Amino acid sequence: MRKFKVLLKEANDDLERGNLNKAVSALYFAVRKRLEEILLILRYEVPRRDDKLANVLKYLGYSEESRIFIELYELRKKADYSEEVISPEEAKKAFEYATRILKTLEKLEERVK
Repeated sequence: MRKFKVLLKEANDDLERGNLNKAVSALYFAVRKRLEEILLILRYEVPRRDDKLANVLKYLGYSEESRIFIELYELRKKADYSEEVISPEEAKKAFEYATRILKTLEKLEERVK
């Protein structure tokens, strides 16, 4: 199984269990891993910084997905580093963001293979 799928399954399991911080973090990394895989197929250099990775999405013509990738990243930082906990609403938003970006990336991968 591809790594992004493992991370997505773990995120869904954590959402069901109410582990919202873990779920948001796993959702972010599922998206990041999927994007990195596609960039390797395209023979692009994979940026280490998240803002640069978002810029690659924008460069590929996915401005809205680039914007929500940054929002997902901000939620991940809150989940991993903040004293505040992720709310159910934020976890739902992260799930929606990740789902949208992953669908876009699936279509992109179909085009480039």
